[in-house]
Amino acid sequence: MSGGFSLDRLEKAHYPFKRYPKTRCETVLFPGCAFPSQFPQAMDRLADICSRNGIGIAYDCCGVSLKPYKGGADARRVLDSIAKRLARCGCKRIACMCPNCYYYLREHLDVEVISTYQLLVELGVAQDGALDGGVMFVPCPDRKERLLEGQIRGSFDLEGVGTLAKGCCGLRPDIFAKGPELAAKCGRGVAAAAGDGPLYVYCASCAGQFKRLGYGGVRHVLPALLGVDEEPDAAHAILNRAKRKFDKRSDPEKPRV
Repeated sequence: MSGGFSLDRLEKAHYPFKRYPKTRCETVLFPGCAFPSQFPQAMDRLADICSRNGIGIAYDCCGVSLKPYKGGADARRVLDSIAKRLARCGCKRIACMCPNCYYYLREHLDVEVISTYQLLVELGVAQDGALDGGVMFVPCPDRKERLLEGQIRGSFDLEGVGTLAKGCCGLRPDIFAKGPELAAKCGRGVAAAAGDGPLYVYCASCAGQFKRLGYGGVRHVLPALLGVDEEPDAAHAILNRAKRKFDKRSDPEKPRV
């Protein structure tokens, strides 16, 4: 196992960039670790939307990729930590941006779990950008139920965007655990199947992986819908997520009297 993979596990097991709301927030956005890493401009846009609407933000890693290691002990510890921190701020519902977070936390936390797309529809946030041709990649966590794909296609205009629902970017825990060579081979297979047009994803981990493998046509659905023209910023991923530890918008604006 490479040193890079070991460092990644260490960070996820003891995520150093946590920030939770200090005030009580019944609804909390849970961006996960990948989206703030790869899409800082879109994350800023979302943070502003949440702050104006009384929604807190919990910056943390869900720890799902830790399940194959140490009998899942680190994964269980991370889940316990998330549950306790959410309880402290009175959270009753979290909106997950990452498909991994969505399905994993929905299974293990005693709070309601919705998607960020559902939250945006509830808040009346209008689509501000267009998706032009290409295909949308259905990531591994959503492959069985296709709930997130259905929400995205049912709530936003994706006319002309096809579907690619096979293969893996290579970061699925059981593949990731076998080393970078297999992970890269899987990711390149998806990129090849996508062809020359835009490859839209709704998993930021997939976006970063495809970008690192040299695929220049990858775009995340959420920034595109928000009208933010942003490619995955894989080169500054650590710095981008580190900055969120100091994002005061984790606590929403106080209502004006």
